[in-house]
Amino acid sequence: MRVAAVILTFLAATGGLFYGAKAWRETTTVTVRPDDQSSLPTPSRSGPHPKAVLVGGSEFDFGIMEQGQESEHVFLIRNDGEAPLRLAANYKGANTCECTVGKLARDVIPPGETVKVTVAWGVKKPAIGFAHSARIRTNDPEHVTIPLLIKGVIGRRAVIKPSENWSVGQLETNATIDVDLTVHSEIADQFKLLRIENPSGKLAIKSWPMNEDELEALAAADSASPDDKEKIAKVTARLKAGNNRPLPKSGYKITATIDATKFADGPFLETLTFHTDLAEDHSISFHLSGSRSGLLEFMKADGTEWNSDRLLLRLGTFSAAKGKSFRIPMLVKNVSNDGKIRVRATRPKFISVEFERDLDFPAKKNRRYWMTLTIPKDQPPLTLINRQKGEVVIEFVGEKKKRLMRFFVGFVSR
Repeated sequence: MRVAAVILTFLAATGGLFYGAKAWRETTTVTVRPDDQSSLPTPSRSGPHPKAVLVGGSEFDFGIMEQGQESEHVFLIRNDGEAPLRLAANYKGANTCECTVGKLARDVIPPGETVKVTVAWGVKKPAIGFAHSARIRTNDPEHVTIPLLIKGVIGRRAVIKPSENWSVGQLETNATIDVDLTVHSEIADQFKLLRIENPSGKLAIKSWPMNEDELEALAAADSASPDDKEKIAKVTARLKAGNNRPLPKSGYKITATIDATKFADGPFLETLTFHTDLAEDHSISFHLSGSRSGLLEFMKADGTEWNSDRLLLRLGTFSAAKGKSFRIPMLVKNVSNDGKIRVRATRPKFISVEFERDLDFPAKKNRRYWMTLTIPKDQPPLTLINRQKGEVVIEFVGEKKKRLMRFFVGFVSR
């Protein structure tokens, strides 16, 4: 009887172990309510316990990622303990950013087995670098929380330096000026500049690929001159070591030549569009502004203000019902002989302009005229300021070559 009792006891014990082990392997889910901390896995007060081991480390560097790019990395957690390892992800407070998502292949891992944890990251906000974590909750008493860290820097597909918008200021009538700029990439080791578009065709454009020394000088441009190679090397080393924006990997130098004789008097805005193979139908644009000095200059008169940079004659505010007339002295510069001024066009058409030569003006190369500009009464109220302006186009006749000139008019009539 005693022998039978011992055998029965042994069978019961081994059976319990068998069914317990089977239960460990058949259990596959842990119910976790994201906002309920009490539903998270917690270590048992008595053994046996699981043991969570990170295979391959808890940190991953994505390197350079582009704005808008999404990527992911798979971490591995192995259970080296004696009890099932229970895991939970994406609970309240688990992730440092909503863009970081931890996904578990399984949330119960039997002893000796491994689970995959996928951490995804999407670059949604402009920044230079990032470092975020997804925390995994466990029932391992030695590793209740396992942080999985991802980091990297954010590179730009195409960058224009010194800026995407540049002004050359006011140019003399016959001036020629070169504008130097670069187009580079922080993510591509090389790319092709397929073509450069200038809709007006007024700019002469040259381009050539940058070599390694030029790319390093570009990265250090804010701190070192292009010829100071020693300082460039020090600045580049410092930029590589810190959490800074990625260095230029490839790029082109571009020179755009402005010939002022191709432009009308007054302000201008030119666009260069660079088409590359960095992506399908990829392009980036550069806007170049400035002003060509006019051959006209208005002197001070009551109720008027002359802006020579913009060739804009401001006439103030007046009654639309009453209209207004202005008598303003005007210079025509660099005139070799006598001639007449004719009005070619006005905008709005109801603007009336007349000119009277001042024969007593003593200058040899300039001619002074009295201009009478009239806004007739009973015209519709108008606001001609900022982008919407009036315009007067005139022609100087008397030299071998006719000279077209223009100026803009700004006023408010109520």
